Amino acid sequence: MYTVLPSPVFQRISGLRFQPLVDLRSGQVVAHEVLVEIPNVNLEAFFATLPSRCALQIFFWQANTLLQMPGAGHYWLNLLAEHFLDARAIGLLLRLRHQQRLTIEIQDPFTLTRMNDAEQRRFHDALNQLKQAGWKIWLDDLTWDLAEEYVRLALPLDGVKIDRSALHAQEGPDALVQSVRAGIAKAVVIEGIETSQDLARACATGAQFGQGFLWPESRVNARVPV
Repeated sequence: MYTVLPSPVFQRISGLRFQPLVDLRSGQVVAHEVLVEIPNVNLEAFFATLPSRCALQIFFWQANTLLQMPGAGHYWLNLLAEHFLDARAIGLLLRLRHQQRLTIEIQDPFTLTRMNDAEQRRFHDALNQLKQAGWKIWLDDLTWDLAEEYVRLALPLDGVKIDRSALHAQEGPDALVQSVRAGIAKAVVIEGIETSQDLARACATGAQFGQGFLWPESRVNARVPV
């Protein structure tokens, strides 16, 4: 496993936040996306400037922390696209006993579209290796601008999370969900559900799952060992 480097920022991690992923048909929570909690830090800005090695360290710390928790919950963790080109990272993922309880979210879909053909082939091969080892892999934050490119890439994805902007756009998410299910992956999460109206709109698309602040987060105390 990657060893977490001593860092004042890492030492400020106080816990893990759990955002529910909900089956839109039954209303049941089926999994949780897991994020770190750092008091008084803008997490979006923090991760935008965090070195990729550090982000990978956090991923493996989260994974091992979650797998040691009691119960049999299912957890979704963010991973940068560039790590799928890192042979060492892929080796570590293949050796991790994920117990069919962890799902990887490719958190930066735009990055893959900027890779050259050889890199995209390596990415595709890495996904196949991971899926053969039982990993579930989803694409995060898909928008209309990226949908056509991902149809072309034909990646072996288990599902796609539709960016919250689609739900709140005037034209709504219906056509994007249909495009995804026809050409990228059958399973879809609609992100950004915050109100009963959002929920109704998401359900009308035929997507299986939803996520958003309509459903309250939970958290646990957890600190990175240094």
